[in-house]
This record gives sequence, structure tokens and C-alpha cells, in this order.
Amino acid sequence: MKKILLLMLFVVAASALAQTGSAADRERRALRFSRTRPWHGDYANTVRGGPVALVVPPTAHLQRKMGWGVAQSSMTPIYHRFYRNSQEGMMAIEGYPFRPTPIHPSHTDQFGVYYVRGPW
Repeated sequence: MKKILLLMLFVVAASALAQTGSAADRERRALRFSRTRPWHGDYANTVRGGPVALVVPPTAHLQRKMGWGVAQSSMTPIYHRFYRNSQEGMMAIEGYPFRPTPIHPSHTDQFGVYYVRGPW
């Protein structure tokens, strides 16, 4: 009985340590990803004429992308973070060829609004 209790305690402690480590790893991966890839996609918002950064709380880590079709919905991580004192800014995308929103969009990516996590 003591061995089972000790084993259960060890499993709980190991899972707690793994969860704290995974948050730091997730943040490290997000930073690496955001340095090498743009925060926006291929589509421009119709009203703004360019992509729009929708700032979400810094604790948000996943976004749901939905498509109008079979098996086109997915959960993807939110890698990029909005910084107030950024050197390039969120709209420094001059010359990037954006596609307009289609007349009949088939995916939420085609609206030109992209999630970006807020500052701490």
C-alpha cells in the first residue's frame, strides 16, 4: 500500500514538473518561430487594406481555424507576441503582395485577421 501511494505521489510530482517545464519550452518555441516567420498570412482585411493583428490575452496559446468543408477545422498554436516598443511595428509589411478576401470565403484565414498574443 505504501509503495502504491509513494508511486502515485511520484507521478503527480513528475507531471507537475513536466507542466512547468513545458510552459517555458512552449514560450521558447514561440519566440524562435516568431523570429523566422511573419505574423500575418496571405490575405488582407477588406476594410483595412492589409492584415489586421487581433491582440488576444497573453495566456492564450491556441487558436481555432475553421474551414467550410470536410475536416478543415484545426487547432494551431499562437506563436507571435505584440510588443509596444517593436522596431518594425506590426504593420511594417510594405510591398508584401496580399490577396483580397474572396467573395465566398471558405476558411477563417481568408478574412485577413490574425491572432497575436498581448504583452505581459
